[in-house]
Amino acid sequence: MHRSALPGVIVFAGGVACLALTGGLAAVGPGNASHTLLLLVGLVAVIVGILLLAPLAVSVLAAGASPRLPVAVRIALRDLVRYRARSGAALAATTFAVFLAMAICLVASIQFGNPLNWFGSNLSSSQLIVYTQQQFGGGQISQLGNVQLASLGRQVDSFAAGLHAQSVVPLEDSFVELYQAGVQGPHDHFNGSLYVATPQLLAAYGIKASQVSPGTDILTMRPGLASLPHTELTWGNYGVQTTPGGFTQKDNVLPPCTLSSDCLANPATQTVNGLPGGTSAPNTVITEYAMSKYHLQPGLDGWLIQAPAPLTATQISAARHLALAYQVTVETRSDAPTLGEFAGAATALGIVIAFGVLAASVGLIRSETARDLRTLTAAGAGAGTRRMITAATAAALGLLGAILGMAGAVIAVLAWAHNSLSAMFGGVPLTDVLILLVGLPLIAAVAGWLLAGREPPLIARQPIE
Repeated sequence: MHRSALPGVIVFAGGVACLALTGGLAAVGPGNASHTLLLLVGLVAVIVGILLLAPLAVSVLAAGASPRLPVAVRIALRDLVRYRARSGAALAATTFAVFLAMAICLVASIQFGNPLNWFGSNLSSSQLIVYTQQQFGGGQISQLGNVQLASLGRQVDSFAAGLHAQSVVPLEDSFVELYQAGVQGPHDHFNGSLYVATPQLLAAYGIKASQVSPGTDILTMRPGLASLPHTELTWGNYGVQTTPGGFTQKDNVLPPCTLSSDCLANPATQTVNGLPGGTSAPNTVITEYAMSKYHLQPGLDGWLIQAPAPLTATQISAARHLALAYQVTVETRSDAPTLGEFAGAATALGIVIAFGVLAASVGLIRSETARDLRTLTAAGAGAGTRRMITAATAAALGLLGAILGMAGAVIAVLAWAHNSLSAMFGGVPLTDVLILLVGLPLIAAVAGWLLAGREPPLIARQPIE
């Protein structure tokens, strides 16, 4: 036991140290090979360390078993220690399955819960956006003229009337950008369009002017965005330089954020839950007060149509034909999963793998104790006792695997994403955590109880050994 405990602690600690040095989510990418190598080494070391500690956990559980426990439970725990080679391997495999599921849930919560780099479905199934920009080959984009815009607007209103749409909201782009200063990587900037909070837009989502605090620059439904530190709202020529060839590009080192340089540090942001949550919907908008104060000029980007029911394939096809006539684009709901769907799939996969390992391992352990089970049967132990022994064996392995796997995943992700703790703990799906921690041992116990209980062969018919 001690031989595997010390190496396990050393390897696990080394893996955590490697994960802490990787730089977190911002360092993931093709240009950070050294960080990626550290991530892989750290992840493997953490998993190996946990697997080496698994036999120790079995012994600790058996040693802490209270004499007040039923005899069948004490027998099950004793057998886990007696056949530690098999029970340790079973626990290690179960722990790995739970570790994998929990780590996926935690990392997904960081990705999905990042207030700047919002992730999830773009629109609901009953929403549709018709954009005003013409798309040409080679990435060329041009804006429709006033006459074309007016004509397209009439067509959009007619199409929406055919859908009996609840609202048709013009989306006015503010042409501003939102950053988090001092953060580099894929999550340092706002990943959507900051539309203008026009009275028509606010009315469509039931937001009254009295609900907006005086002096507010930005309204958002994204949790955590209002309290995100070091945010900067930029527009115009902030950080733009012109090269000798006439091209414009952002400076490598941005100038200080001041109003004179078209930048506002820490804009006043208010959370409003009434705004829609899709990544392409107006989930974050800039107030007309800010547009006027900073002399910003909006531009029509499109129309958001809210239908009373999910759009059919025929309706989506009609919208695309409408857009094709003006060489513009239409956006409908994509298949991007939500955090709940992503975490639920990971949890289900972890439980399926763990349950398969437990079923095979418990069968092997109980086969080793067949002689003891025949003795108990001869002494008068009934089917209930045999079921209890098997159920306790499966539940003990399931509970230990859930605790070790979850603890290892939390420590590993804490070390790796120590710069994103608020995003991680703000979005962890607690339902999936409870399913892993409580559901796995409970399912294992119920399955062990139901599948056990068959009376073993009589003593007179013992197999030749």
